[in-house]
Amino acid sequence: MLSRDVDLMRSIPLFSHFSEDQLRLIAFSAEPIEVFAGTTLFRDGSRARGGYVVTAGEIRLTPSDPDQSELDVGPGSLIGELALFAPVTRPATAVVVADARLIDISRDLLLRVLDEYPDMAKRLQKFLSSRLELLVRDLSVAERALLNADDFVFRSG
Repeated sequence: MLSRDVDLMRSIPLFSHFSEDQLRLIAFSAEPIEVFAGTTLFRDGSRARGGYVVTAGEIRLTPSDPDQSELDVGPGSLIGELALFAPVTRPATAVVVADARLIDISRDLLLRVLDEYPDMAKRLQKFLSSRLELLVRDLSVAERALLNADDFVFRSG
C-alpha cells in the first residue's frame, strides 16, 4: 500500500519534485484515514492544519461563494495545498461522495521534511514561485479583460 501511495503522490505536481525517499517518509509518517460516503471531511471557514491526498473514492468540494461551482475530486487529487505551507481557513466544505481513503498530511510533517532536506525546499520554492508568477500573469490578463468590458459597457450605455 505504501508503494502505491508513493506512486500516486508522485503524480501530483507539488509532490513530483520530491525524491522517492522523501515521498516514502511523508507517506509513512502521514495518517491514512478512511471515510464513508456522506461524511463531512471539513467545513468552509474551518481552520486547516494540512492537506489530503485522495487515494480512493470521491470528495465533493462546495465553495462558500455561490458563483463558484462544486467540484468532485478523486484519486490523485490534493485537497488543501496551501494549507500545507500556511495557516489558512478552508474555502469550501468537503463531503465524501463515495467511500474514500485519504492520506492526511499535516503542515508540521511537510515542514519537518523540508527542514530535513533543504535542497528539496529550494526546488519546491522555485516550483511554487513559477506557479505564482503564472497566477499573477493570468490575473493581469483577467483584469485587462474586465477593464475593457467596463469601457465597452460604459461607452455603449
